[in-house]
Amino acid sequence: MTQPFRADLLEAETRKHQKRRARLAAIIGATTATFLTGSVLAWDWAFGSMPKVSSQEELWTLNRERGIEFVDQNGATIAIRGPRYGRAVALGALPKHVTQAFLAVEDARFFEHGGVDGIALVRALGENILAGHTVQGGSTITQQLVKNVYLSSDRTLKRKFQEFRLAWTIESLLTKQQILELYLNRIYFGANAYGVDAASKRFFGKPPTALNLAEAAMLAGLPKAPSRLTSSINLADARARQHVVLDRMVTAGFLSTPDAEAAKLVPVSLTPLPDPEIGTMAFALDAAIEELKRAAPDAPPDLILTLTIDRSLQDEATAIVQTTLDAEGKARRTDQAAAVILDGRGRILAMVGGRDYATSQYNRVTQAKRQPGSAFKPIVFAAALEAGLTPDSIRTDRSVAYQGWRPKNYSGGYSGAMTLDAALARSVNTIAVQLAAELGPAKVAGMANRLGIDTGLKLRLSMALGAQEVSLLELSRVYATFAAEGVRIDPRVIDSVTTSRGVELLRPDARPPQQVYEAFKARQMTEMLMGVIESGTGTRARLAGREAAGKTGTSSSYRDAWFVGYTADMTAGVWVGNDDFSPMNGVTGGTLPALLWTRLMNAAHKDLPPRPLPTTEDLQRKADKATLVSFYESLADLFASASDTISAEDIGRQREAISPQ
Repeated sequence: MTQPFRADLLEAETRKHQKRRARLAAIIGATTATFLTGSVLAWDWAFGSMPKVSSQEELWTLNRERGIEFVDQNGATIAIRGPRYGRAVALGALPKHVTQAFLAVEDARFFEHGGVDGIALVRALGENILAGHTVQGGSTITQQLVKNVYLSSDRTLKRKFQEFRLAWTIESLLTKQQILELYLNRIYFGANAYGVDAASKRFFGKPPTALNLAEAAMLAGLPKAPSRLTSSINLADARARQHVVLDRMVTAGFLSTPDAEAAKLVPVSLTPLPDPEIGTMAFALDAAIEELKRAAPDAPPDLILTLTIDRSLQDEATAIVQTTLDAEGKARRTDQAAAVILDGRGRILAMVGGRDYATSQYNRVTQAKRQPGSAFKPIVFAAALEAGLTPDSIRTDRSVAYQGWRPKNYSGGYSGAMTLDAALARSVNTIAVQLAAELGPAKVAGMANRLGIDTGLKLRLSMALGAQEVSLLELSRVYATFAAEGVRIDPRVIDSVTTSRGVELLRPDARPPQQVYEAFKARQMTEMLMGVIESGTGTRARLAGREAAGKTGTSSSYRDAWFVGYTADMTAGVWVGNDDFSPMNGVTGGTLPALLWTRLMNAAHKDLPPRPLPTTEDLQRKADKATLVSFYESLADLFASASDTISAEDIGRQREAISPQ
């Protein structure tokens, strides 16, 4: 009997199917959403913080510590601060057996994969499962480059995922040759050496272009465990690893078995070479780093600094300072000294920042600021010449007062009228102050700044007597500018800065010269400063058979003593004193500093022929200067009878009355 049609049952069945479809759709939707969310989260977990590959340049420098190699004018290494990176070596410059050794032991299929070698990964996994622990890795050279440049050494799944992706990215940006070259120049070999050039020089004392097969195989074996395999720790293991490399070269088809066996018998001395001793160069190295920070603060980390220092002269200058202090320091109550020698271009040939770097790293040439005393006076006289006076202009040495301050001479007495030439040679305080008063402190400070004093000076008349502190390098720069006939000298200890790839970043000598003082007047200053050494306070600084110009300086209570001077070839500055500012035993600029200066300059000039200083040929001197001075001394007696004290206005009237026009 046929069942009657039931619309209610059909409707119920339809609702049932709809509910099933809705549940299925919900499950599929939820699963899809969960999958997508999980995928996004997993992707973000794996790659969200992954570094980005920006450029090939970045691959050379990223995540390198600052490493500086200091070299001399001949390219010989003086010292290394930080990691040793060596010079970048082009792949084509290396012998085939060098690159083949690295390929054989690290990535024999390097030219066949796309950055990640699936075959090597499967093989390594099988070997590790059979051994029960990790005995073989599957990382390619590209992956190792990624680890060196971008990633930490943590063994995590996340890091491995990032390593794979970055390796593929690098392979898409660079050629195989570029990747291999980067790898060889960045890989760590142990003993603070990065790159094949640094390692080859460190362990074998030769460039990588000169490595024989046995040495190349030993070098290629070091990156696997650089700390353990370097010879100072385990030479036996390093040799065993070398044999592995040679066997792998045979397997890879790079080498025949007889050649590999022969290479295993070649004696190799893998002894790390110590970095060159810093020794007497330490102060100069510190100064070079500070100079680099100012000139190229954003320089890349792999730098080679060519220094201006003459290594032989530096050694000799250090010895002169130390032996002189050892011999005379105790009696003179003098514990410290500093010295600097510059050539005519401002290149620092020697820098002795103190008695002993090991005891104190404080550089008294560049960092210390002390009162220069009368060594500052040439700046005042230079300003006077620029204002129209001449070396033969007359001023009167007598008691003067400025707002209650009475400058006094070292001798305690007064000598009456004299030329500016004589006043500077005899270091007369009262005349230096009179000139500063006539010119105004602002003009004196401006002249100091133009000639090379960067320290801000307070506008006080006492600056004429060197009562404000400056550095030895600043003051030496002033005298070097006189020696250069008014062309401003910029002292430097760096000749050039390049990266380990040979890219030149800085060459200070390329800057155009700047004339800051009239050449003729600079020659006049030279003549006046020659008088200081010939017959003034600096006679102990005479150089046999060689013209020299300079000035003594002594601060109050014998706390500082200076001598700064120059020849036609060099400028040198010397300071002696005590770090605690305690007084010395009667040391003036004309005693111990002048003695040190003479010894230093004799050492610096020993291989140079004498050359005359640039003086004025047309400067007319009076035939009998003594008669002229005698005449003005009689005038001084007239002034002395009138008053014991004269004002700045009085000095001005005297200048108008007696100065030659």
